[in-house]
Amino acid sequence: MSLAELKTESAALRPEEQRELAAFLAVIRMKQSGEWDEATTPQETSDRPGWISLDEAKRQLNAKP
Repeated sequence: MSLAELKTESAALRPEEQRELAAFLAVIRMKQSGEWDEATTPQETSDRPGWISLDEAKRQLNAKP
């Protein structure tokens, strides 16, 4: 399939399918550029003032007043 055909087929996709395709292409680009590992490796929040972990955020959101 040519790039022109891919573009035509992509334009005919439903919006949710286009978003999924766009995300897939973004992942490919990130892996090729070397950004993927950094973006998918959890970062320590203890050395970032004002930041909390995702688990702590979930705990705080689910806490009953």
